[in-house]
Amino acid sequence: MLIVPIHEVVPGQKLALGVMNPQIKEQELLKAGFIVDQRIIDRLKSIGVIQIFVDFPGLDDLDAIIMGQLSPERQQVYQQVKSAIAESEKNNNPVVKFASYVDATRNLVKIMVSRSENAMLLDVLNKADDEIEHATSVAHLALVIGLKMDAYLIRERSRLPPSVAKDVTSLGVAGMLHDIGKSKLPESLRKYHSTNPPPNDAEVTVWQTHCQHGFDMIRGATDATTAAAVLHHHQHFDGSGFPEITRADSKVRLSGAQIHCHARILTAADLFDRVSRASDGTRLTNFRVLFLLRTRYKNWLDPEVVAILPQVIPPFSPGRRVTLSDNTEAIVVGFSPYAPYQPTVKLFDAVNAKVIDPPIDLKQHPAIKVVALDGIPLVQLETP
Repeated sequence: MLIVPIHEVVPGQKLALGVMNPQIKEQELLKAGFIVDQRIIDRLKSIGVIQIFVDFPGLDDLDAIIMGQLSPERQQVYQQVKSAIAESEKNNNPVVKFASYVDATRNLVKIMVSRSENAMLLDVLNKADDEIEHATSVAHLALVIGLKMDAYLIRERSRLPPSVAKDVTSLGVAGMLHDIGKSKLPESLRKYHSTNPPPNDAEVTVWQTHCQHGFDMIRGATDATTAAAVLHHHQHFDGSGFPEITRADSKVRLSGAQIHCHARILTAADLFDRVSRASDGTRLTNFRVLFLLRTRYKNWLDPEVVAILPQVIPPFSPGRRVTLSDNTEAIVVGFSPYAPYQPTVKLFDAVNAKVIDPPIDLKQHPAIKVVALDGIPLVQLETP
């Protein structure tokens, strides 16, 4: 299958995956196998669909990678988050079914470990821009980062046995529940987040209480590590985050190693997903988001976590079209965590609408670079 930006879709192309309504999470607009015409294309543009997946000869090897992101295990996490938010909105003291969240997290971890391609295709899937999908994405991404950083977790939690220190179950549960405290905020404040805070100081103060609300809601029902990560997922590595905590009879904000390592990972996962969702509803490419996290937001994040991100989130996702420095067009078909900016590609013959075998591993051709993504020069994507 090939990922085609909606403005490049032409009548007669056949859907390889169904098209979901970006405004209504569970509504499928078109099923796989549907052949689009101009009327349908115009309609999809009008409701905010940004890309579709079409059948394309020679790219069958991408199917398993992309379909893996739609796994039942990830959907189970989505349903857990949905249930948690619904329960918290109904009751002042919701019952947090910790065992269910643990089961959902462990099932997702199993599928991640068993599948060699852990690539997070956050920029290629059409997802609803809502709090449930956000929490699902944060849980998923936090787990991917945590699994990759097992040595980091063992070092940071040196008082624990290594097998316990590197267990990411609590991290995944915290990802699911990190914003549950927003259900206790006034409705008008729930839409705000770290990259789009409320417009005045009084509202910011109230909005920031969602971390404490979330902690209070799950404390005692979850393990202490999960609760701490929820409380501190807005702490910044440079000490500019929140909430303030009392230490030695004074209020302080945590910084650096004072912040629990799970919270540091959760901060990065939360920020990645927030930054990736543009204000107009479109989703920024992984390449662009990774650039912003290591520049505009670098002081907020643990440098070790920032360094690992391109190894678990491909800057050039499989299925994306790229332009190479020799002026050839290509389709990304593979990703190496050891050289994330040098993907494996297949050359693309636009005149005859076909890809050319064999695949080319750009790690083996260091003189050839990716210079554009989906027709946009990388220098344009690397702007503050």
